[in-house]
Amino acid sequence: MQNRWGQVTEEDYKIIANQLGREPRGVLGVALRCEYGYPQVIVNRPIIGQMEEVTVFPTSLWLTCPYLCKLISKLESIGLIGTLQMRIANDQELAELVKRDHEAHAQFRTSLVPDEVLQSLSRKYPNEYQVIITTGVGGTRSPDGVKCLHAHFADYLVTGTNQIGAVVYDLLGAELNCPSEDCRLEN
Repeated sequence: MQNRWGQVTEEDYKIIANQLGREPRGVLGVALRCEYGYPQVIVNRPIIGQMEEVTVFPTSLWLTCPYLCKLISKLESIGLIGTLQMRIANDQELAELVKRDHEAHAQFRTSLVPDEVLQSLSRKYPNEYQVIITTGVGGTRSPDGVKCLHAHFADYLVTGTNQIGAVVYDLLGAELNCPSEDCRLEN
């Protein structure tokens, strides 16, 4: 999936800042756009900063659409994460699929970092290196954990294979399409 995203334009940066309510950091590209052409999912650098001061950012695919973020926040607020964790605990097949999704995401995140940077990181910052290569979607350390529905949903929209993201997608159903151009910049 690496390099299948579009470049970020100056206009995209403005829109993403508007969507997030702050300046974006570490954006590599736009992985997915909505029907209006606005960034919907962005690809983030796993490492922000120089080797003297490193910040690891494990959320490689970031859902920026304010409309979808709001809908998913509502699902989180009614306890969907806990419900999904119980389903995973009671369904070994689902647990294996979620584990596979986390492993695939860790591989994707790792692929975003040049080999020489990974080697240097492993020597100078071994804990941060482990976060890059081993944590799953949203930076979860548990192979069957669900940390953030937004991150799972973004992963699903881009890859089409995230089990938790697929559940969120199905629950949103008809509400998936933004009813207006909410992301347009205010003039």
